[in-house]
Amino acid sequence: MMNSKCKVSVIMPSLNVADYIDECILSALDQTLEDIEIICIDAGSTDGTWEKLSDYANTNDKITLIHSDIKSYGYQVNLGIERARGEYVAILETDDFIEKDMYETLYNLGVQNDLDIVKADYDFFITYPGEQREFRRIKLWPDDEEKYNCVINPSLDSYLYANDYNIWKGIYRRQFLLDNQIFLNESKGAAFQDIGFAQQVLACCKRIYYSDRSFYRYRRDREMSSINSVHGLEYSCQEFKRLLEDKKLNEKLVCKTGLYRHMAQSFIGELMKTLRAVDYNTESDYIKPYYEWFCPNIRMAISDKVLAEDMYYSDMPCVLDDIAGFAKRLHDADMEQKQREAFILNKVSGKEAVIFGAGARGKATCQLLLQNGVTMNAVCDNNMSIWGMELYGKKVYSPKECVQRFKNSKFIIANKFHQDEIKSQLLDLGIEEKDIVIYQR
Repeated sequence: MMNSKCKVSVIMPSLNVADYIDECILSALDQTLEDIEIICIDAGSTDGTWEKLSDYANTNDKITLIHSDIKSYGYQVNLGIERARGEYVAILETDDFIEKDMYETLYNLGVQNDLDIVKADYDFFITYPGEQREFRRIKLWPDDEEKYNCVINPSLDSYLYANDYNIWKGIYRRQFLLDNQIFLNESKGAAFQDIGFAQQVLACCKRIYYSDRSFYRYRRDREMSSINSVHGLEYSCQEFKRLLEDKKLNEKLVCKTGLYRHMAQSFIGELMKTLRAVDYNTESDYIKPYYEWFCPNIRMAISDKVLAEDMYYSDMPCVLDDIAGFAKRLHDADMEQKQREAFILNKVSGKEAVIFGAGARGKATCQLLLQNGVTMNAVCDNNMSIWGMELYGKKVYSPKECVQRFKNSKFIIANKFHQDEIKSQLLDLGIEEKDIVIYQR
């Protein structure tokens, strides 16, 4: 069996994910595509992950279990690519899970269309107290459906370089990776090594296909995940520095606008997260040295007209020229948001709640209540087209029916533009003013 080929090799790097590994590996074993192998590469777990993987490997010959003596996500994935027997390889992160027809669907598309890469959309999910989960679909092209379900050449598409950076939502022809010498950076830990991999595959690929379906379920609530790390700005800097300064890698990246678009986006996002993590201290060792690397490189790209100054963030000039001022504005905005959230939580403390509004503000309020264990009875809205649908597992009612069913609840008005009208509407329906809470502007 070790010498035979298979259709897809699923590479699963792991380190201390015992709480999630069962759901993950069972979703891989449950695939409708039978001709697969599962390569589990553990980097020395101490929480029972290795023992669980051993049990699975001892009872299922699809699983190969490898111990990695190097704690590096990039090294683990590279080892999996090297050992793989599959025509295509996939990466499944071991705190996530997948739908059962993911690899069959993507593999068939790959063979039928002679593709180097096949990808699809995905859902991220958060698990709230009581094991209730919120799933949210993430579309690569939210406003351009015609880009889906066709073969394209991504090598000069700067939009894709900036936005198609999730390497686990698809499959890659193994020979394509080997021919183009595409591997992950083998830096320590889970240090955003997917950045360099994603850039390389887009640069070298000539035939890629994006399905408009969603198969991958990406966990967003794991505290130890690299996306929640205080080292985010450092990791991002490490990857882009490698891409710009390694001559062989830089020669591959023919779309410099795409590279810098991704870099600017990553810089802003990780800078904001890291500032919050270090209490907005711009002199922090987690901020200053990496900020000082990004700034001149982004300025140079702007000067060379490779990158537009406000391409990703209207405050980019302020970020580059006045980091202290930017940090203060971010701090003040965050404090205002926390005050709004505290106000709502205080008003509904010990009570059951109904949210009036199913838009962006309503969804944010749903998340706030779920995160803090507040009982949410329902959602109501004046938009008749969504009555009967569900939001975060709760039915959306007309205001009249909602008041009839849940009159003793606190009604939270989560609407930006029509707060006064909605308050009058609730008063007319019989809700007392003391039971109406307005999400402050």
